[in-house]
Amino acid sequence: MKKVLNYIILIGLLGLTSWILIYNNDFSNFPQLISKTNKFFLLWAFSCMVLFWICDTYIIHKMRKTLNIKGPFRSSFTLVMIGQYYSAITPFATGGQPAQIYSLVNQGVQLGVASSLMITKFLIYQLVVTFYSIFMFIIKFNFLVKEAKFFLPFIMIGCLLNFFALLIIIGFFFNEKLIKKIFYKCFTVAYKLKLIKDIKKYKNRLNSYLMDFAMSINSMREDKKTASVLILVTFLQLTFYFSITYFVYLAVGLDKVLYLDIIAIQSLHYMAVSFMPTPGSVGAAEGGFYMLYKSIFPTYILTFAMLLWRFIDYYFGILMGGFFTLVNFIQKKSKKTKN
Repeated sequence: MKKVLNYIILIGLLGLTSWILIYNNDFSNFPQLISKTNKFFLLWAFSCMVLFWICDTYIIHKMRKTLNIKGPFRSSFTLVMIGQYYSAITPFATGGQPAQIYSLVNQGVQLGVASSLMITKFLIYQLVVTFYSIFMFIIKFNFLVKEAKFFLPFIMIGCLLNFFALLIIIGFFFNEKLIKKIFYKCFTVAYKLKLIKDIKKYKNRLNSYLMDFAMSINSMREDKKTASVLILVTFLQLTFYFSITYFVYLAVGLDKVLYLDIIAIQSLHYMAVSFMPTPGSVGAAEGGFYMLYKSIFPTYILTFAMLLWRFIDYYFGILMGGFFTLVNFIQKKSKKTKN
């Protein structure tokens, strides 16, 4: 039933996106718009996406050093691209962190340590993006009321959901007793269903993982200087990501709207569509862009600008992430064959 509902939502959002793209749009002017696109600013838009990945790599690499996980910078970059790929193709971007944890475990990192690295990183990211967006919501409230009344509830819901998700994650992962209680009940149910044979073995494994996890969390918590640096880099990372739209705006020949205005709007757009249950927020992201930016981009450019932004923001990541994931897979296969 859940899968059917997800498919209905996906089809509905794709239908809405198609209608937005087709209704009242003349695609015959696209070749002309492409020829007039400023390639310098377009390159900057792509560069912002790359800088987003580099910041992410720095964060992971810095955390790996703090947790004494060995590996070169390029290894951390590959880890980032694997996460990008799996996040892009799974609902709610839920596949990225598990894929990265799996990759670290394959490199010989303890499961608890790998989990703590990715969970701590996720917490920092959620903390920064939530407060970043709430701050922008406050300073751009008048614009939203005037220009995007219909989209305002989605932004408010997105901000609230992300804020509550942050509180729940903090409460869950810093409460060892709660984690044990939940998993112990799961083991009991699995034993009754004859899915596992030895409950004690699984409890001992869980306790071992939680011990590694707790030690890693404490290492990160004690290193306040590193935590502060990671928060600042995450802020910079998000600013690069939200800047993509501004450089697309300049690339299509527009320059009347301020940089801060587009950064603010894009952060709210991100917050509004982040809870959509489709891979990459397909449908919702395009529809949200159309509604929020219709007063900033002229009608004849809006769809073209949206497609440019969406390619850089989403499909470029899938292509690059898929490439690095494939190369990483081939390298692992090659090593196994040699061994």
